[in-house]
Amino acid sequence: MKQVFYKNTALKSHLYVWRVNSCAGTLLKIVQLNPKEQRDYKALKTEKRKVEFLACRIALKSLFTNSLLLQHKESGKPYIKEVEHVSISHSHNYIAIAFGDIEVGIDIEKPQEKMLRLISRVLSEEENITFLKNPSIKLACKLWGAKESVLKYIGDKNLNYRDDIIHKENTATYLEKKFNIYHEEIEGMILTYVDVKQL
Repeated sequence: MKQVFYKNTALKSHLYVWRVNSCAGTLLKIVQLNPKEQRDYKALKTEKRKVEFLACRIALKSLFTNSLLLQHKESGKPYIKEVEHVSISHSHNYIAIAFGDIEVGIDIEKPQEKMLRLISRVLSEEENITFLKNPSIKLACKLWGAKESVLKYIGDKNLNYRDDIIHKENTATYLEKKFNIYHEEIEGMILTYVDVKQL
């Protein structure tokens, strides 16, 4: 694993990205799993999920302590006792983690041709009209990442991308919350993160 990005945001949240080039067997040798983590790991079926599981814990334990326990709420939202808020994303051998005293939602994606076909599923009619004026794989990836980051912030699996999250330029709205949207390009990946607009 290699750390390829770090940023301390204006709201003092910490953003990290790692590139993961190792297989699960190699990662397993360098991480100390507690009994619960060992049971959870053994229940995983695919190499991809095993690598993601181990890489997240290696990253977090390197930032905090070997005794760290990554847990998930019923909604799937992650939490650890070492810090108030944490958000995690993984895609194509990259792991992104954001944490701090302020809630942040984070997503990392690789721009791909298939996003052009799928993006209309998550955009409202108005958002889709705007997108189609100047469509691109990179823009589709950023829009997808923005919606996913808001979902990670809110932590509600029942949230509807198309109807519940309204995206406009560099902001998004969900119910009464308004979000700032930020993008970083890292080694061909697009990292997106959101935080709540301060009044």
